[in-house]
Amino acid sequence: MMKRRSLLVSLFLLPMIGTVAADEHVVQAIATRGFESMLFEPDFLQVAPGDTVTFQVDDFDHQPQSAFIPTGATPWRAEKGKSITVKLAEPGVYVFDCAYHNVMGMAGVIVVGEPRNVDEAREFFSRYRDETVFIDKDRLDHIWDPKTGALAALPQS
Repeated sequence: MMKRRSLLVSLFLLPMIGTVAADEHVVQAIATRGFESMLFEPDFLQVAPGDTVTFQVDDFDHQPQSAFIPTGATPWRAEKGKSITVKLAEPGVYVFDCAYHNVMGMAGVIVVGEPRNVDEAREFFSRYRDETVFIDKDRLDHIWDPKTGALAALPQS
């Protein structure tokens, strides 16, 4: 009887071997917090390939979207005022923002796995900061230093 129960348990668990559950992350779109306005919390994530990120929107005026993605990745854009969950499978640096408040620096960065597009992302982010963000340009300096080009949480070469 014990052998049969062990065999049944083994057969039940067999399909799960090698399956790794992806993590789920949440980024909150925030209209105001203290003296700050129009921001994402957190504005930097480091995740594994296959993880999901939900952009939680509680205000009709926000629309999270991808602004820069690695080659082969799928872009996303939420409906205005709606939350969206995206699965990030392609390793690399992703820049996201709010379609309505990117001019205010409402943006962030996600690093998926071992990024292979750091140089392209650095070039994009420099242009983005200069050409898109007009208010609170320094908001993301703790993520991406405009003077050195260093991206937070990544080893610098």
